[in-house]
Amino acid sequence: MEATFVLKPEELTPKWVEQLKSRFAEGKPITISASGEEKPRYNPQEVLRKLEEARKKFPPQKISAAIDISKLIDEMYWEGNH
Repeated sequence: MEATFVLKPEELTPKWVEQLKSRFAEGKPITISASGEEKPRYNPQEVLRKLEEARKKFPPQKISAAIDISKLIDEMYWEGNH
């Protein structure tokens, strides 16, 4: 037997699940598929706001093309700097 139910999230209660089991289970597995609109994992407005805050706190800086990056890294990890 196959049936389609359309429920609101608040209607999906333990009582409803028990009714589903009593009508369809008969010792066999029940397959439940869910669908809905995917919610974004983040708010784009919030991301932009945080990016602007970071830019204000840590503004971009230009460095000379002649700078020795390896030397800076060595100085950063030099034993006296921990």
